[in-house]
Amino acid sequence: MRIGIDARKIADFGIGTYIRGLLRGLQEIEAPEEYVVFAPATAAVPARFEHISFDAPHYSARELLDLGRAIRGARLDLFHAPHYVVPFTATPVVVTIHDLIHLHTRHRNPLKPLYARAMLGRGVRKSARVLTVSEAVKRDIIATFRCAEEHVVVAPNGVDPQFSADGSVRTSDYFLFAGNDKPHKNVEALVDDFARVRAARPELRLVLAGAPFERFAHREGVECVGFVDDLVALYRGAIAVVVPSIEEGFGLPAAEAMACGAPVITSHAAALMEVTDDAALHASDFGEAMLRVASDEELRRELARRGIARASRFTWRACAEQTRTAYLRQQAADSRQQTR
Repeated sequence: MRIGIDARKIADFGIGTYIRGLLRGLQEIEAPEEYVVFAPATAAVPARFEHISFDAPHYSARELLDLGRAIRGARLDLFHAPHYVVPFTATPVVVTIHDLIHLHTRHRNPLKPLYARAMLGRGVRKSARVLTVSEAVKRDIIATFRCAEEHVVVAPNGVDPQFSADGSVRTSDYFLFAGNDKPHKNVEALVDDFARVRAARPELRLVLAGAPFERFAHREGVECVGFVDDLVALYRGAIAVVVPSIEEGFGLPAAEAMACGAPVITSHAAALMEVTDDAALHASDFGEAMLRVASDEELRRELARRGIARASRFTWRACAEQTRTAYLRQQAADSRQQTR
């Protein structure tokens, strides 16, 4: 069985993390299937996979046409689109839909949600299977696009092994947010709530990592550190990692922080509650939650203990195994159809 994977976004954050993790997981399994990876020439593709040098502008008509031709030329049995954009092809397709946040967020460009809805809907209709990363998103996909429950398969994200606890107990003075500054991340609400924490405990800081966050640079006690190379150390050193998102598909920073032994505070977003379960403190008032965690060492220890155990469930090998199962089920379904 020859399976193609669109890895043009392999170097990105978000989708890129998913692609890199999935490829590593599939490599670990060492299954007999042949994998053909479509990626830029400079991309780091596992050596045992066939690498077809390919790139095309994202979210364009050209990618739909050119990728379709490349798929045909590669003589594939199945193609995996790890994002919601499905090319024009007669080859059976599995598509990963990570979330429907584009449909629930206000955009300055009104064409963006229209494009997203059209392409997401097309992805659901044209795919042999839809993969997604949480039961919360699966429910959302089924409700939004009225597809059959069995059409959507959940294969949760994994946590890279570099995110691990070192066993030491630190006394730190900062809370941490790690991520981008998109509206659904709800960073402004977190910063506003932290003002009350700072008033009560002026020695405490809020570190914002990932995006530049210049708009918060003037806020008392808020440190905007931008992109950091050693996120593991930041996770391990935090009083707690706060994930205040209005909506998430999975919430990888929460899982990574748990793996590092950091206490985690999240919003009540369905996917975050699913991923963290009882290993995080779920809050509507982030200021109150931060003050509670900062003042309760036993709570911090318990959240850290539960978090490490919870995060151990999420591995890229497990994601790859569940994804491969979806591939093989589709192959079996195609074979049955051909014999009828």
